[in-house]
Amino acid sequence: MPSESLKRDRTVQFEDPEQPDLNTKTKVRGMNRTRTNDFTCPVYYQGKIFHFQLSDIFKYTNYAVLFFCPCDFSTQSKEDLLHIEQNYSKFVQHGAIPIVVTHDQPHIHEVYATIGRTPGSLTFTPSFALASDSVSRLISVSFESINMDTLGMIRSVVIIDSDLNIVYTQRIQPQRFFPMKSILNCFE
Repeated sequence: MPSESLKRDRTVQFEDPEQPDLNTKTKVRGMNRTRTNDFTCPVYYQGKIFHFQLSDIFKYTNYAVLFFCPCDFSTQSKEDLLHIEQNYSKFVQHGAIPIVVTHDQPHIHEVYATIGRTPGSLTFTPSFALASDSVSRLISVSFESINMDTLGMIRSVVIIDSDLNIVYTQRIQPQRFFPMKSILNCFE
């Protein structure tokens, strides 16, 4: 029965009090975890632009938390990033590193993440990396975080363990925040 061991666990949970909308998808992977591919992309982090490889992060931590956000200088995007920043130390305590993935290019991330650079810039310096999936959109396609009709980013979160297994994934409905309590509960 080797084919059974390769099947995806497609159980869906809707018991998140922070996300009561029944159209919200939450998947917590069981024993049949889905393995993802490693990827490389440019990132903006602590004032520098460089190439990042997902597997390299696991030298320092047990989990990567990918937040897919349409960083479009909107109020919703800024609030999403502020909530990630406010919970950054909690992620690190749990052995997880948050990474925000957008379709913006790294030089746009630099402008966006530099306080006072433009009227639309963030009001804080992010502790997390801003990863660019700009030209190819392969990362957002791979994690099903893209609307294939519009090529727009779908707000979602994906947690990956050090074996490159997806252990949690959730799409976030418009006008809702990332459910930080539920995401952090994945590590307990």
